[in-house]
Amino acid sequence: MNIFTCSRTMVLIVVFLVLLVATTRTPSANSVRFAPDAAEITNAHSNVSNSTFYLLRPDLRRCASPMCGGYFVRRVNSGLTRCANGRQMSECYVASIDWSGMAEAELKKAMDRDMNTPDTNDSNFTLTEQVIDLTRLNGALLRGYIVSKGNRNGRYGAFKALEVWYGANDEKPYGDFYRVRDLGIKCIAAPCLTHQESKLNAPSQRKIAGVDLNDARADQTAVEQAQTGLTSSEGIIVAGGHSTVTGPAGQGLMLKASQFYLRQPSKRAEAGLKPCIRTGCSREICSDHDVISPCDYKPEYECYRKATCERQANGDCGFTKTKELTDCLARVRLVEK
Repeated sequence: MNIFTCSRTMVLIVVFLVLLVATTRTPSANSVRFAPDAAEITNAHSNVSNSTFYLLRPDLRRCASPMCGGYFVRRVNSGLTRCANGRQMSECYVASIDWSGMAEAELKKAMDRDMNTPDTNDSNFTLTEQVIDLTRLNGALLRGYIVSKGNRNGRYGAFKALEVWYGANDEKPYGDFYRVRDLGIKCIAAPCLTHQESKLNAPSQRKIAGVDLNDARADQTAVEQAQTGLTSSEGIIVAGGHSTVTGPAGQGLMLKASQFYLRQPSKRAEAGLKPCIRTGCSREICSDHDVISPCDYKPEYECYRKATCERQANGDCGFTKTKELTDCLARVRLVEK
């Protein structure tokens, strides 16, 4: 074999090795398509789940979109959040929020209630105008998951929103985040484990001796909406910590709120709901359908005569818990004792 043949063979070998490395090398982070966790998507689409909750804040940096001008999101009660680039970070940048997931959730909810399915092709219906209050998104809680969007020129993170929960005011939350529900339990002696708290993005839950909303410094309307929301199946979301309360029945933990959140109902879904009516034998029930109840008169029914029967923050019909209604019921219970 002459020198020319050997040289040509060596060149071919080098070219082959270069091509082999180029075709088998690990792609960069920018070229990898981000796949959301399957379990997270499943949890996000369940009817009532305590998973996939994120705290949101706008990106106020000034640079070209989509690199700036979007939002930062972070999983509550979690040290790190998995971002669209696959990295675990304290918070993730998303260039946009996809609100279509809320429409899908509301449509499913409507079908589950045997209502007429809203027309999603209605050009007069705009999610951002009729469902989302963009001015209140700073500090809002979103339930959903991070996805990757883009094209061959670049990819970026986006957030698929299924629910939005607005804070009672602009107070900055501190502590852990919980979903809280009133169990409807009445006790003779305190402390009474009347509520159940479920930690967001975690499997833990327990019964507690009530929730104190005073430190959240919300207005009276928000507090009344929260009291109504606590009795619903969804409850409300509370950020805060615990304090020990004592009484004749021993000790218990009370959740003290630094902030609380109410779910924003879809105005599109509300438009297809039946009106709330007074029903029951003594008109003591507020519902969107006729209800048959025992004709046993109770003094507290007089309180409901002047109360407002309307759809509440959780989307269900009920008597709005104003101060007048609460005081009236308290007086009746005092007389009964």
